[in-house]
Amino acid sequence: MKKVVAIFLVVAFMFGFVRFSPAIAASQVVIKMTIGNPKAYVDSKVVTLDSPPIIENGRTLVPFRFIGESIGANIGWDGTKKEVSYVFGDINLKLTIGSNKAVVNNVINMLDVPPKIVSGRTLVPVRFVTETLGAKVGWDANTRTVTITASTTPPKITFKPKAEYTMQVNVGPAFDWGKGAQKWADLVKERTNGLINIKPYFGSSLLQGKQTNWFQAVSEGSIDFVMDSTINASGVVQSLNLFSLPFFINTYENVDKIENGTAGKMIIDQMEKLGVVHLAWGENGFRQLTNSKRPIKTPEDMRGLKFRVVGSPIFVDIFKTLGADAVSMNWGDAVTAFQQGAVDGQENPYGVLIPVQIWQYHKYLTNWNYVIDPLILGVSKQTWDKFPPYIQKAIKDSALEAAEWEKAMVRRGLDGFISINILKNKFGDTPNILDMVGYVRSKGMQIIDLTPEERQQFINATKSIYDKWIPIIGEDIYNAALKDMGK
Repeated sequence: MKKVVAIFLVVAFMFGFVRFSPAIAASQVVIKMTIGNPKAYVDSKVVTLDSPPIIENGRTLVPFRFIGESIGANIGWDGTKKEVSYVFGDINLKLTIGSNKAVVNNVINMLDVPPKIVSGRTLVPVRFVTETLGAKVGWDANTRTVTITASTTPPKITFKPKAEYTMQVNVGPAFDWGKGAQKWADLVKERTNGLINIKPYFGSSLLQGKQTNWFQAVSEGSIDFVMDSTINASGVVQSLNLFSLPFFINTYENVDKIENGTAGKMIIDQMEKLGVVHLAWGENGFRQLTNSKRPIKTPEDMRGLKFRVVGSPIFVDIFKTLGADAVSMNWGDAVTAFQQGAVDGQENPYGVLIPVQIWQYHKYLTNWNYVIDPLILGVSKQTWDKFPPYIQKAIKDSALEAAEWEKAMVRRGLDGFISINILKNKFGDTPNILDMVGYVRSKGMQIIDLTPEERQQFINATKSIYDKWIPIIGEDIYNAALKDMGK
């Protein structure tokens, strides 16, 4: 019987009595444009453009009307406001000539390059517009050709925000780091018109003070957002110990090269594989040495002294290698230990030393820039994946701006006038304390600046740290960092 049925099906199929239809793919359109060329292609059909695509500050601008009509969006132009609009399914996008602020469903997204008028035609940033409308963009650098692959089915968005999104912050709101976290939350609320409300929880209160647990909490989704130290996550993401290799990075220029280079990308990839989406790099700063006993200019000066260090094994290794005794404790316990004389010193950036008024406990400060303490502005992947793309962009835009402001705050007066000018010219801020080193000196502290020869003694004394920790960090990441810095 089975054989008869099989023969019937074969015969029926051959004569068309029974038809097997493949699944119908979603309708889509493929658009190709080349920089400077008025000929474009829509599904291989030639179309002549009134104005060819151009490149402005590294971004591609294309005719707004052609894009909207090719995809199937409803397009509009308000000559009075000089405003372009696209309506495509649940997406309502507006851009204004000369403005770097686009509005998507009442949410502000920042543009690298604003729309402009060229020869009477309006050009818009292709990647932002098409990706916002749900398309994919490809770029061939050899032929300078943009390829847009878009579904002609209007997108539907089903998203309901939580009443509150939590943010882990280790320090208090009076620290520049804490102020940066609040600035990020405020920018997100402003740019989403109150749709996304992020509440910073300072002092690691969500973790009952256990600051080194933040990465696990964010990765598992029990905390939504984070602005916290790489040191406090280095037990989970071992590559973050790169920033704690003693006397390795040394300058702000090198920090930026690594964060924005290959090594930084490799570290970010590791974090994101573990469930934390990295949005921006903030900074706690280069960590300096203070103590109550004597000026420290050489490793020999550290012998026999007890220092409070952060709860990370590499810090204990560094201080032991330098002949000092290292003890991990929270700040409240450390202050009591300073007062009782049980602990002689500690290490922290100026952005921490000033708020905690370190001069109350210590007289001597050595500027040695031995390690840097970057901050991670991140979000749980579980939370992130629930946001529509235009909300994701508003959150990331806000993170980048808050991080730039926060970095400038913790670097002010320590990198010449670079960060002071960023605060003044870009953000309109002039902090009360511009010269942090001078301010600490005015409080009676003795500042020690190492000579190149003195610094080299510390470098020589900590070489064994590299032998132990480079394999833990990853030799590939270490070598990438060397290349990023041009070493």
